Amino acid sequence: MNIRYLFAALLLVLISTPAVAQLSINEIMASNSTVIADNAGEYDDWIEIYNAGNVSINLAGLYLTDDPDNLTKWQIPSTSSAQTTINANGYLIIWLDNDSEQGAHHVEFKLSAGGEHIALVNTDGTTVLDSISFGEQTTDISFGRKTDGTGSFAFLNPTPNAMNEGNEVAEVSDAPSFSLETGFYSGTVTVGLSASGSAEIRYETGGSVPTPNSPLYSSPISLDTSTVIRAIAIESGKQASDVVTNTYLFEQQHTIPVVSFVMEPDSLFDYDKGMYVIGDSSETNGQYPFFGANFWEDFQYPLNIEYMNEFGNPEFEFMAEAEIGGNFSRGFPKKSFIINNNDRFGLDRLNYPLFPENDYEEYDGFSLRAGAEERSRLLNELMRTINIQWNHKNAMQSYKPAALYINGQYWGIYNIYERKNDDFVESRYGFNDIDMIKDYDEVTDGDAIAYDALIDNFNDETLSGDAFFEYAQSVIDFDSFTDHWIYQLYTSHGDPNNVRYWRPRQEGGKWHYISYDFDWWENLGDEPNEFVSSLRDFMNGSTGGYKILGRMLENDRYKEIFLNRLADLLNTSFQPEYMMGLIDSIDTAINPEMSRDIARWTDGWYDIGGPTNYDMEYIKTITEWYVEDIPDFIYSEIADTLGNDTTSVTLLSTTNGAVQLNSINPDISSSSWKGIYFENTDLTLTAEPELGYQIASWVVNGETQPASQTLIITLADTAVTVQAQFEEITEVLVINEINYNSSDNFGTGDWVEIFNTMDSDVDISGWVFKDDVDSNAYVVPENTILEAQGYIVIADDTTKLKSVNSEAKNYVGDFSFNLSGSGEELRLFNAQGGLVDVVTYSDSAPWPTEADGNGSTLELTDAGSDNTVAENWIASTRLGGTPGWANGTVPVSIESQGKDTPDNFVLKQNYPNPFNPSTNITFVLPQSTKVQLTVYNMLGQKVQTLVDGNLTSGSHTVRFEASNLSSGIYIYQLRTPTTSLTQRMVLVK
Repeated sequence: MNIRYLFAALLLVLISTPAVAQLSINEIMASNSTVIADNAGEYDDWIEIYNAGNVSINLAGLYLTDDPDNLTKWQIPSTSSAQTTINANGYLIIWLDNDSEQGAHHVEFKLSAGGEHIALVNTDGTTVLDSISFGEQTTDISFGRKTDGTGSFAFLNPTPNAMNEGNEVAEVSDAPSFSLETGFYSGTVTVGLSASGSAEIRYETGGSVPTPNSPLYSSPISLDTSTVIRAIAIESGKQASDVVTNTYLFEQQHTIPVVSFVMEPDSLFDYDKGMYVIGDSSETNGQYPFFGANFWEDFQYPLNIEYMNEFGNPEFEFMAEAEIGGNFSRGFPKKSFIINNNDRFGLDRLNYPLFPENDYEEYDGFSLRAGAEERSRLLNELMRTINIQWNHKNAMQSYKPAALYINGQYWGIYNIYERKNDDFVESRYGFNDIDMIKDYDEVTDGDAIAYDALIDNFNDETLSGDAFFEYAQSVIDFDSFTDHWIYQLYTSHGDPNNVRYWRPRQEGGKWHYISYDFDWWENLGDEPNEFVSSLRDFMNGSTGGYKILGRMLENDRYKEIFLNRLADLLNTSFQPEYMMGLIDSIDTAINPEMSRDIARWTDGWYDIGGPTNYDMEYIKTITEWYVEDIPDFIYSEIADTLGNDTTSVTLLSTTNGAVQLNSINPDISSSSWKGIYFENTDLTLTAEPELGYQIASWVVNGETQPASQTLIITLADTAVTVQAQFEEITEVLVINEINYNSSDNFGTGDWVEIFNTMDSDVDISGWVFKDDVDSNAYVVPENTILEAQGYIVIADDTTKLKSVNSEAKNYVGDFSFNLSGSGEELRLFNAQGGLVDVVTYSDSAPWPTEADGNGSTLELTDAGSDNTVAENWIASTRLGGTPGWANGTVPVSIESQGKDTPDNFVLKQNYPNPFNPSTNITFVLPQSTKVQLTVYNMLGQKVQTLVDGNLTSGSHTVRFEASNLSSGIYIYQLRTPTTSLTQRMVLVK
């Protein structure tokens, strides 16, 4: 080893260890609106580090974290000593803005204005040099040490890069309150303001933030026109309160929700910094879309948002930041907005069921889309409605129409949309670490390494045939990709670069597609003979996304997937009669609001921006023409471009079951169904019998085919007619016991018990057990026979099952999925695909809740009872249940059988004892007999009967639950026709 190097390293340790001990977190700001901007001009969160030592220190290699369980969350990089070095007795600002690309002094997380913990950690990743826990913060007020580097903390007038001493701030005044809430009013109303103590109230009515110089409130304010009021209270010796805002609208009531923006007018209309105006037009040349105008800049401004439902009732209010959204639509007079939640205003996520169709209610922001390019609000909404109703696999944002007011002025109809970002993906799919790319070349999250690899492989012409297909299937989610491109084809999308695709950053992560902005249908308004092929453009275009589609359609296996899915959609969700019904429903919903929107935005449109005398009825009419004609054009386009003509497929009506055709489920319960499909493709039909039935045969063009759950037909130029015929299942097997959430003491894993109610054996080889997800399937092994009146357990872990229930004999497994701890559907199919039994259980009443992690299982009271009815199930009295034998009984152990049958009745001491809140009581019977096991209190009053019925000989264990009882001594008594035994137990809470 180099001795000089070793000596230098030791010297560095000797210098750095006491040096870093001089570092402290001196001041933090979690809500920075105007105090200090970073090197990018942004007002972000920051912390100030103070160096009390007499030497400069480079922070590179130290860690910052806001998670006590992850001390190495962010390591300060060594890329710029100028940005990470603190002079002796000096200060350094570190920006916590989740944007490390702006420099080494920027950190990849933010502070929470609601309060949290922040720590500075040494290079070893374990030694905390300094930390601070803080509560809710106030905008533009910092939280720091009263004396630099030491002592207690206080709220401060911010002193970034300067001494803290002497800058403590006064207490904040309580905010004033309004006498009338936000809402719609008529006639003349008066609004009163009140504040606590001797506070004075200052207010504004034009959207501006009130200051100590704003008008002084002295008497109720009379209103008869739409007005916004913002107010603060100021008490002597205290800071001004937070701003409170209310909106009073004197307008005709709307039939859709209402959103009110209240913000500084200059934020919108100031010549130099207003985000809504052109401003200095020297760069725009007066030409649409006015590049260089203010609305093309990255301006973001704070605003107050109030949301009222369709009845005009206030639902929520919060502060956020707004920016102008959209692309070329920025050049139109009516512009879109992006709303960004920001925890410096105390709310980083909105928690409200804004879109009822979603199964989540938290959002990091939303967009208000103006729909300026297509003012009828019909086309984009039509595609999104179809996407929701038919559960198509290309993701689209949820939306709802709303009326927007800005500072009390009506601004028109907008659509509230989810943000299409990483938060959207996490909410929908559960992935929080992703790559996301928009418009084929702009990385918004992660990186483009995986995408570049995909493009390289697609450009490799030697990769073809099955090898290409299998590669593509391994990196692209085919369902999402296919539906996205079908949407593009169906709408002749004039702006197909509007797409985002993402993949989870993990092994095997596949690319998924988010489709949006269907305002521009290129062939809309044309006669059918004037339609221009979009498929050839999509396949042969110059951008990356088009090349991917073209390369995919060169592969025969994928082309069949695409054509079958395209035909499925054209025969269902894109069927003309269905589409026209949707057009009418969307038109009916929005039409009452359109006249006000058109009147608001008649003037000021540019040549490309749409006519001033906008004719919504015309748009509706040409859209109906389009949806009527486009299917035939697409069929022709496919024949010309891909070489596949069409043929017809008819499914005859049937009873006792249904048929899935490729990816759709036509209704053939009462009449036949007919669709158009492409020649030279394989059609997949899957029998879906009703409960208690199975497929008996298929009849194809009059010829009977053998029974099979799936039938594949290769389509040629001849029409095909198919009928599925079903028959009753003769085997009667029932799901008899369910263990979905074992207790910690009886960890048997998940399992179900099947009971054969018949008097004959049943070969269940090839039978399938599923939960409510079709891909979660366990196939029973070959040569598995279930005896007459016998039981079999299907377990997810047979080792666990056997370790706890050593008596279990007849079992199979392991299945590779878990039973839901909150309840779900369980299904049993025979080898022919017939649905033999189905149960949907729950962990809440009326289902027995004792089976949810408390040691019991769900037991069917009688195999002949309806197992779909919760009241026919009980919690097992034996801990761990009765897997493989009759419910409500306990098997005789091997040691207790025959000559080892116990000679005497025994009632054992409960265990544990004392207990809280449950305990186990074990008793032994020398013979089968009637048994009562009862618990009494010390007054002799009966508390609970635990057992009352006939039991077999052997050892029995019962669980006693005392959650609702008070502490004390309790007596439990075992009674049989010949014996009475008693023990005491102690409940301690």
